[in-house]
Amino acid sequence: MKQIREWFRRTRRRKWDRRARSHYERRDLQAIPTQLGVCLTDACNIQCQYCMRETFKPPKGKLTLQKVKEILRKMPYISGVCIMGLCEPLLIPETPEIIRWLKDEGGYSIGFTTNGMVDFTENMLDSFTRIDDMVISIDSANPATMKEQRGGADLDRIMSNLSRALDWKRAHGLGADDNPPIHINAVMTRKSFLEVPELIKMLEPYAKELTYLMVDPVSRPDYSKSDPLALDMELSTHLNEYRRISRESPLKVVGFDWMFEQSHRFDKCYLSWSAMFLEPNGDVYFCYDYENVLGNVFQEDPLRIWNNAKAQTFRRRLLSRADEPPLDQCHFCNFAREGWQLGGSYNKNKEDVIE
Repeated sequence: MKQIREWFRRTRRRKWDRRARSHYERRDLQAIPTQLGVCLTDACNIQCQYCMRETFKPPKGKLTLQKVKEILRKMPYISGVCIMGLCEPLLIPETPEIIRWLKDEGGYSIGFTTNGMVDFTENMLDSFTRIDDMVISIDSANPATMKEQRGGADLDRIMSNLSRALDWKRAHGLGADDNPPIHINAVMTRKSFLEVPELIKMLEPYAKELTYLMVDPVSRPDYSKSDPLALDMELSTHLNEYRRISRESPLKVVGFDWMFEQSHRFDKCYLSWSAMFLEPNGDVYFCYDYENVLGNVFQEDPLRIWNNAKAQTFRRRLLSRADEPPLDQCHFCNFAREGWQLGGSYNKNKEDVIE
């Protein structure tokens, strides 16, 4: 019986996905979301100097398992859920149960991001085996830089959690590509960019167990305490050296090719068609446009929200204003860069492509 239910679920989602792709490929103003980005809580245990929380305060609240179920029952077109946002999801004790339900009962693909500052328990580690892409944030191998840049983050504690997760996988016979595949995301400010070689060296002992290291530049203008890294041509002189270090390292490193480039294909921003983002109170927004609320999933039908006048105006600007997209940060958005992330459609002319 379970296999039959799973077959019907996969078939239904494939149909929704085909409809969603059709809207996107035609660049219709109407759209169907197939991915859901969920911020489970308004709480965070560190205060990153470059975080949007410095200028935007998330609405109070948290999404319980019951609320997550309620939301997804309204959204049969969703096939993937990414637990992320302006929060630390492991501050909610129910998070492991939410992860288990999403995979075991819902059959969703799951992405998950943590700052690594909550100690991984056995219960958490077991739930992580449902995660299809797990991100741990580590910006630098320098404890002082981590503490300053990530507002109190303890590098030793984060590395201890990383080791605990990898030890757990090893003990259960799980390889790098088995769930949860873990990659490191390093947010690059001017300071941490100069420390990249040390970060690569620190992570090399884990090279066979991590999928890759992503270097992610601070570039959006809404970051309040860190100057944008993008287009800093003085720092760009380090790129060739960093590429050489990466080529010689057993650790896979991605992101250098896009570090100092502006985005330009706003019309290809698939997130604005396929990825709906939720605040912990149910507010719907586009990508990093936190203050521009489209509606609330507890008060309106989610598909109507995704296709209301405000949403369509946003997409119209992406399509028609080549030099003036809806948000300032669109000019440096990673998702408007062809093939920036693993799993995307890589531009094979770039150097740091991982086959």
